[in-house]
Amino acid sequence: MKRISRVACVALIGLSNLAWAEPLTLDKAVEMALEADPRIREREAVVEQARALLDEVKGHGGLSLSSNLYLSATEAVKGGFFKEGTLEPRSDAGEFKNGLSPLVGLQLALIKPLYTFGKLEHYGAAATGNIRVKQGEVKIARAQTQMDVRRAWYGLLTARESRAFLEDLDKRVDGALESFDRRAANGTLPRQADRFALEAVKGLVGRYLAQARAIEQVSLDGLKTLIGLPLSATLEVADARIEPVALPEGSLDEMVKKALAQRAEMEQVEAGMAALREMVEARRAETRPDLYAAVVGDVAWAARRDRLDNPYLTDPFNHAYAAPVVGMRWNWQPGVQDARMRQAEAELRAVTEKANLARMGIPFQVAEAYHRARGMQAGLDQLKNGYQSARRWMVANFIDMEAGSATMDQVVESFKTYATMYGDYLLGVNDYNMQVAALRQALGEWHQ
Repeated sequence: MKRISRVACVALIGLSNLAWAEPLTLDKAVEMALEADPRIREREAVVEQARALLDEVKGHGGLSLSSNLYLSATEAVKGGFFKEGTLEPRSDAGEFKNGLSPLVGLQLALIKPLYTFGKLEHYGAAATGNIRVKQGEVKIARAQTQMDVRRAWYGLLTARESRAFLEDLDKRVDGALESFDRRAANGTLPRQADRFALEAVKGLVGRYLAQARAIEQVSLDGLKTLIGLPLSATLEVADARIEPVALPEGSLDEMVKKALAQRAEMEQVEAGMAALREMVEARRAETRPDLYAAVVGDVAWAARRDRLDNPYLTDPFNHAYAAPVVGMRWNWQPGVQDARMRQAEAELRAVTEKANLARMGIPFQVAEAYHRARGMQAGLDQLKNGYQSARRWMVANFIDMEAGSATMDQVVESFKTYATMYGDYLLGVNDYNMQVAALRQALGEWHQ
């Protein structure tokens, strides 16, 4: 009877969400879950963040404006460069004879990079590769959602069929008890211990039946949650019972080739390697200068200072100028730049090894899922034949008991055998279907 509890508890696998006005199919449930799953929305937001990083790189190649507007105070000055009535330069700075003057200034530089010796190109290519890596994470998240929906779906069907199975057993036990009472009323005088045994079985079945009903409801509510519907919504699934699904077509070698060609992880690794190669080149380009064109200007005005107009002297408190500039700027930090380049090279080596691991691991992952699914499929055929024979044996024993030619021990034994084998079959179908789903996930069928 412990196996009966396992049949009932398997529905806990289906903690998902679902609600629909008409019978819901598995494909529709998957479609709704893909629209509702916040984990996918989170990964999509990361993709947008990666796109914004690319836009930032492109922005470094456009116009930039650096400006500084300030307000201060300085010494007020009246008169010219020389002492009044002489040709001797003035020497009264800092005496504040005329008080203070407000000072307003504006410094600005409008700059357009002309050539960066590969910095923008390589950083842009690295950012593009990063976008592809993040898009792969979206595909992986969508594939996981498909797995979660199937886990919930098959769990619900298993719980529902377990409940129906236990209800049937409960009716069988009731029938046996009624038969016992009829025989006692007819004076056959069956053993009282047999009735106690039936009552014990009924209590155990009743317990697991109540548990199965509760788990069925929990599974249903979980499915509602996965597809983004409220728990109060009415949901009816289109499948009446759980059935074994078909294995993907093709040989194992064909499946391995298919997985290596379409798994999102392989796309991520290739994109990551390309991005890091570009990052290494971008780090190298950091040691080279930037060629730029600019317009620079500076304005300062002190209201209570006389203006000094001399082409050889610049008055820092009263002046205005703007000029076009073509220049070359160079940020030379050999120690820092060399360290950053070595970091990028090390990251590239790490991703290269990750690619090697993926090429080794994915074929094994596919092979493992394939062999497990094939083994479960063969086991299901045996279990199906076994539980069908056990059911016929149990029914025959109930009939023989009615006729008085079978003992209660024989009835209980056939009852246990049938319960065990049918419970194992339901669990086996659930596990097999999920193993097929794992195989399809390993093949990358949901990474498109």
